[in-house]
Amino acid sequence: MGAAFAAPITWIAAADTFAEGGFALLASIVFGLAAGLCVGALIAANFAMLAIEEKEHEQAVAQRQAHAHA
Repeated sequence: MGAAFAAPITWIAAADTFAEGGFALLASIVFGLAAGLCVGALIAANFAMLAIEEKEHEQAVAQRQAHAHA
């Protein structure tokens, strides 16, 4: 997931400093990679939390139905 965001963000960051080169280009590439990986990690964490909440909700509904039938 992080790679899907890291590639375009890195490309945009590097394209802005490509003419200058040197440490400015290196810093832009590192910043782009870090930003892309962070965005991807946040999105992946969001999906993981959503899956956990859905599982907890399904378990709560199953327990309520079991108590109602008892």
